[in-house]
Amino acid sequence: MKLLETNRLILRDWNEQDLNDLFIILSNPNVALPADSSPITTLCECKNILDYLIDMKNNYAIELKSTGHIIGTIGLNEDAKRNADTRNLGFSLAEEFWNQGIMTEALTAVIANAKSITNKLSAIHKQNPKTEHILKKFGFQQIDVIHNIQRRANEVPHDEPYYILIL
Repeated sequence: MKLLETNRLILRDWNEQDLNDLFIILSNPNVALPADSSPITTLCECKNILDYLIDMKNNYAIELKSTGHIIGTIGLNEDAKRNADTRNLGFSLAEEFWNQGIMTEALTAVIANAKSITNKLSAIHKQNPKTEHILKKFGFQQIDVIHNIQRRANEVPHDEPYYILIL
């Protein structure tokens, strides 16, 4: 993906050196991806996720300029409804950086850049008021509900709101 820079952040491709920072983020049960997933408990589990992020080339590592550490992730992945002209926006941020405008700063850059690869962004979330708030802040509109989502084999199927943003 194209390297993006904001006042406080560098948004870049993932690399092998990001493993420990990603582990710190994903081992926190309040940040675990997707929402309400079990947190990562081993570096081996985290390495599998990092390998995916590196291979997919459509996920940004959010690097804090002042420290050089990774503090979050933003991905533009396959749409939940598999619409070819739509990319699903997913994001997470280390808990210690919540409520500081960092995700707003990062998403502003990513959404502006997304216009070069798609004309629509979608998003879904599992009962996450913070995610809902930021989606609405950027103009996403709920247009549907996706039923019976089951992200892991041991998870009870559930429904998630489906949002769209026309770029």
